[in-house]
Amino acid sequence: MSDEPRRSVTARITPYELILEPLESTVFPTIRAEAEQRGKNVRRRDQFLLLASVGAALEEIMSEDAPSEAVDEYGELMYQGYQFWSFGRRLYSFGTDVTEQLTAKQYQMDGWILAAPPSCYLQFPYQRLWARVGAEEPFEPVDGCFVVVDETAPAPEAGAHLRAQLVLGVRTDRPGVSLMSYRTDLDPHTVSKLARSPWREGTAPYANAIPGGERKGYLTIATTSELEALVLRAFNYLDTHPRSLLAHPGTSIAGETRLPYVEVRSSE
Repeated sequence: MSDEPRRSVTARITPYELILEPLESTVFPTIRAEAEQRGKNVRRRDQFLLLASVGAALEEIMSEDAPSEAVDEYGELMYQGYQFWSFGRRLYSFGTDVTEQLTAKQYQMDGWILAAPPSCYLQFPYQRLWARVGAEEPFEPVDGCFVVVDETAPAPEAGAHLRAQLVLGVRTDRPGVSLMSYRTDLDPHTVSKLARSPWREGTAPYANAIPGGERKGYLTIATTSELEALVLRAFNYLDTHPRSLLAHPGTSIAGETRLPYVEVRSSE
């Protein structure tokens, strides 16, 4: 019999594997070497994007006629992917019950001080959360979110710099993905106030905004306040429910991730 814990949540193949994993063997080591040679801090996004090897890699993965906003988003994706690789490819897969808790109207974590890995990917249940990159764009299912938390970046009035990139519309038969990015500076000692009740005008946070979506249990992320709160709540859960975290190896099954990952179960 296998010693591996029984899985109730299976992590799907990630956008990192679909887009960025081929860069691990040559491009990412080249970026690291160039940064060391030029004395650049790759944790700083501005310094990272100025590296020649980063620019060359972006040209390879993007079309020549990509709009300016796509260039910026894919620059963020390259930055997030490099951090993900550099810090051990930490992947957390959240179950449906946990996600329900994380998207509640109120989430209590009073007194919690921000504790987070320097880089990770948070994956949520398939077609449970939806978002869109613009007011005129269609809603797409959220696969997950790349997150970087850096306590060394300049932040005059705060102690941590957080960057989050939501990844939408992930399919193995689709050549790209939709991306939505957010950044902020945080005081680790006051983050519980930000995540307690995120802002959404005229309705409850994470309420469905897709016609007929309530029948399927859809939730939507419509504001940066909701995205910020979701990330902070997820980190709080990881930090305060260690017994609900189960490590699994990746698999070779089609549609499932090849990366080792941590299954995040409900403690209730």
